Amino acid sequence: MIHTVSCNAKQVWKDEVFPNINQPFPEVAGNWDGLRRALKLRHRLVHGITSCGREYAEERVHWAVSAASNVRAVCTVYGVDLDNRLPVRKRRKA
Repeated sequence: MIHTVSCNAKQVWKDEVFPNINQPFPEVAGNWDGLRRALKLRHRLVHGITSCGREYAEERVHWAVSAASNVRAVCTVYGVDLDNRLPVRKRRKA
C-alpha cells in the first residue's frame, strides 16, 4: 500500500507541478528513501500492524517533516499554492 502512496505523489507531481518547476519529486523532497520509510511506518501504525519506540519514530518524523518543508519551499518559490485545490483540467476529446 505504501508504495502506491509514494507512486501517486510522484505521479501528481509529474503531472501537475513538474511542468512548472522542472524538478523531480524525489529530488525536491530530499531524502526520498527516508520519506518512503516514514510513510511505511505511518501506514503500519495507523492500521495497527505494529508499534515502535520514540527514538525510532522521531527519526522518521524528522524525515517526513523535512521532505514536506522542502516541497513547500520549492512550491512557494515557483508560485505553486499547496493550500488550494489544483485547477480542474478539461479532458481531451478523443
